[in-house]
Amino acid sequence: MRDSASTKLDRRSALQVLGGSLLAASCTQLRRSDARGDAQNTAERDEDTRTIERDEFLRAVERGDAATVRASLARDASLAATRDATGRSALVIAYVSSHREIGALLHESIVAHSGALDIVEATLVEDWSTVERLATETPAVLRAAHPIGGTPLYAGALTNSGSLYRLRSLGCEPDDAPRGGSGRTPARAAMDCRSETGARSALVDLLGNGSDVNAAQPRGDSVLHGAVRRRSEMLVRLAIRKGADVSARDADGRTPRDLAESMDWHDGVRLLEGHATLPRDDRSSRFAFDANRAPIQRPDMSDVSRERQSAITGASHVMFDRLRELMGNEKRLTFSLSTDAELAIEASAHIGRRDILRFHLDCGAPMSLPTATSLGDLAAMKWLLEWRPSLIHERGAHDFALLWYAALGGGSVEVAELLVAHGADVDQESDGVTTLHWCVLREDRDLATWLLEHGADIGAVGYKWSRRGQTPLELARARKKDGMVKLLVNTGAEGVAR
Repeated sequence: MRDSASTKLDRRSALQVLGGSLLAASCTQLRRSDARGDAQNTAERDEDTRTIERDEFLRAVERGDAATVRASLARDASLAATRDATGRSALVIAYVSSHREIGALLHESIVAHSGALDIVEATLVEDWSTVERLATETPAVLRAAHPIGGTPLYAGALTNSGSLYRLRSLGCEPDDAPRGGSGRTPARAAMDCRSETGARSALVDLLGNGSDVNAAQPRGDSVLHGAVRRRSEMLVRLAIRKGADVSARDADGRTPRDLAESMDWHDGVRLLEGHATLPRDDRSSRFAFDANRAPIQRPDMSDVSRERQSAITGASHVMFDRLRELMGNEKRLTFSLSTDAELAIEASAHIGRRDILRFHLDCGAPMSLPTATSLGDLAAMKWLLEWRPSLIHERGAHDFALLWYAALGGGSVEVAELLVAHGADVDQESDGVTTLHWCVLREDRDLATWLLEHGADIGAVGYKWSRRGQTPLELARARKKDGMVKLLVNTGAEGVAR
């Protein structure tokens, strides 16, 4: 009996010991679990805090709060790599929001910490060596959608980054709207540039170099509709001048005029109702006649690579020996077109290289009105204007205004007189730049004096060489054209307000 009782006692003790051990183990496990839970909760709280910090940083970037951005980067340089929910980096947001100072600050931080830029970011900061390297390594990125909404050309248009010709020369197509992006073309993106003058600069560049103002857009929201949406008479006039369809309808059936009315933009309604009185570019002499006034027969150039045609057009600006080397005896190459849709002879015309112009004409190139104006060929100018009076609204390559060629071709008061007599405006402009600006650069006192005597706007602000814009006097001072400074000051430019 004692043995049986002892055995029961031993079993009871063993169970108590085992139970205690299990309880201790359970408590230990619970403590470990609690510790893991605490660590997880701490990590989640840290991540939440980090997310809030990143969101606040991006908001500071977007609103242009440079002090907060600078202080945040000083605490944590990795914030420069922050992206929003759509994948846009802080640097992209800075440029889209037109805060270039902050964009430069972010770029500096990225470079300092060995960060890499993608091709759109490199485009925005105008790091063209990186753009070229990335385009060479992966050509597809030039036509792919980026989180900004489109291609690098789209990005450049949206932010007016400048030098868009570089992107076209690398392979960006002027009207690409790849799947996965906004669906809008670069020209339509330009309408959403934060700065109105930036939007104009980008649109002039695009439409003057091969983009189609009437290219299809999502929901029919055309370039002209976009100009109306931002209530910009300047952009509406530009789009119409470049051939925008005033009768185009969006997905809601509205023409640009209807849209203006729905927005209670009465000035826009009046402008669009009177669109027939607005000037349109007329480039009908571009491929009309040769120097002998014979109709042009354009040759087949399909077997000539884009690279070779661009090289010929590039050389046609100033490199006469290189041009002759590239063309050899093949005269049809005079019809070469660059990636900017610039004809070889047009390159010579806006530089004023009459020797190269005559070479191209001898090869059978067209004698357009801008070419005749650059040459100072009054007889050809009169003949073309009699053939088609609307050519007074003709533009050269890159949207160069016709009257500009009076200055670009070497300066001729007689040429300017002829054009103005046929209806050219003395303040005919592109991106705000007038012939008076070109007289400053060419130091052409005679033509400048004539223009001023005929009412040229001494305070016209051009944006071709500066995002801030420059009056002729500001341009003269920036380029140290002392003689032109004196002429303009003596004519009253000093007292003209911006």
